[in-house]
Amino acid sequence: MKLLLHYLPLCLIALTAGTQQKNVAVVPPTQPSKLKFEKIVINARSDFEAAGAADINGDSKLDVVSGDTWYEAPRWTPHTFREIGVWGRGPDSSGYRASFAELPVDVNGDGKRDIVSSDYASAELFWHENNGSLTENWPRHSIAKPGSAETTVFAPLLGKDDKTSILPNCGGQVVWYELRAGQWIEHKVGNQGAGHGIGFGDVNRDSKCDLITPSGWWENLDARNDKWIWHAEFACKPGDLGISTPVYDFDGDGKNDIVFGSGHNFGLYWLHNLGGGKWEQLPIDLSASQFHTLVLVGDKVFTGKRYKAHDHDPGAEEPLGLYYYQFDKKKKTWQKFVIDSGTQTGTGLQIVVQDINRDRKLDIIAPGKSGLYLFLGK
Repeated sequence: MKLLLHYLPLCLIALTAGTQQKNVAVVPPTQPSKLKFEKIVINARSDFEAAGAADINGDSKLDVVSGDTWYEAPRWTPHTFREIGVWGRGPDSSGYRASFAELPVDVNGDGKRDIVSSDYASAELFWHENNGSLTENWPRHSIAKPGSAETTVFAPLLGKDDKTSILPNCGGQVVWYELRAGQWIEHKVGNQGAGHGIGFGDVNRDSKCDLITPSGWWENLDARNDKWIWHAEFACKPGDLGISTPVYDFDGDGKNDIVFGSGHNFGLYWLHNLGGGKWEQLPIDLSASQFHTLVLVGDKVFTGKRYKAHDHDPGAEEPLGLYYYQFDKKKKTWQKFVIDSGTQTGTGLQIVVQDINRDRKLDIIAPGKSGLYLFLGK
């Protein structure tokens, strides 16, 4: 029955997410993670929802940065380097910390990793300059105020070697910023598609990084010179697109597909590329909610349940989890692999999946309002 439901048209299962009828929700074949990890609690009391990995002190080890603190590898010794405020907190609201992204990049070219951040309430992008001090706060610099952003991510819009261009998710416009000789250059793409959520990837397989929105995609002709074409080819349902949308030929038919999550409702979905500008939205997993951040590594989509994305979203009080998904080309179905479930570990606004300790195994940094956790590959 589950297999049949997996291929029903979305219109027949759309009510599942909206009404939480999880007894008929699509759940892919589920098994424990084939990737093995050692779970490390870096800070169980941290309520910052973003994190990054970078060599902060120049010792060739990747440290963890989250909120007002960077944690020095390998013992994860905390060092406070800035002040991050709180907003929206009240008797019936957990509120938010005023940093919705932690992006390590050497902004001023001095050889030290700085931290680029964004804040939803102030609508500002800003960066803190790494001054090398263990006792003094890092200087804060404003980049721009493009609008309230759910978070900000790196996007290789200038080519596969581009590791500094940043893409905020602003509800009113699609915009990105190029770092050029220590200065941030604003590039306005357009207003079409601007809404909750943003993603990137090579949709048409021309080796250029395109932009994905809840209601279509922007084709990258020449990003540096602001040349784009808008394609209103799909409308994601629900429209509260998560942040980052893995783009990959999951089913091996020669066309790149798109995976997206619902940030504030139930559901993880994929847009199956039928060719000719036609897309078919199909469910991957409707048993969980708040898939607010996704990361593609190889053919694996890493994600999880965000803790209190909004305090009272559908499924907000259900168990947290950290997962990855793969498409089985032989069985033509998705598989779900559980990394962690039923603990205090979920996701926030970012999830980092890379080799942190440089042992050639994938590691995961999972920040959220319920703590900061590290999963070291075994």
